[in-house]
Amino acid sequence: MSERLTALFSPPTPEPAPPLTTTNAQLWPDETDLLLTLGTIDHSGRVAASKLLQAMGWHAGQATNARLRGHAIVISPMTQSPNKIDCRQQVFIPAGLRDLTGIRKGDTVMLIGVRQQQLLIAYSAKAMAKLVSRIAQVTP
Repeated sequence: MSERLTALFSPPTPEPAPPLTTTNAQLWPDETDLLLTLGTIDHSGRVAASKLLQAMGWHAGQATNARLRGHAIVISPMTQSPNKIDCRQQVFIPAGLRDLTGIRKGDTVMLIGVRQQQLLIAYSAKAMAKLVSRIAQVTP
């Protein structure tokens, strides 16, 4: 009888990162430039955002603070925090905040960078879909 080798695990091919886009949205009264990108939450609650973090001037090892604001998670730099941007340019979103916003492992998250205010806003794709559908229903 001849034996043949079978691969036990084939790692998935990572999807290319979506392009980083800039928009001048009407959400901020001072016409602030917003930076937008999408990321996927990994098993440890981190989301990759290297281009966005670079554009914001944030770096690996920088401490961050996350808090809930409505349906959004607002992340800002902080001098002392156990949550740091890792060497792969990933931002950590604490489990409690992920639970409150319904974000799970593998979910897509929209990250909005507000450079002038040094804020990173994370929305789940589900929350963004609800928001867009409400806006679409109101708009004639």
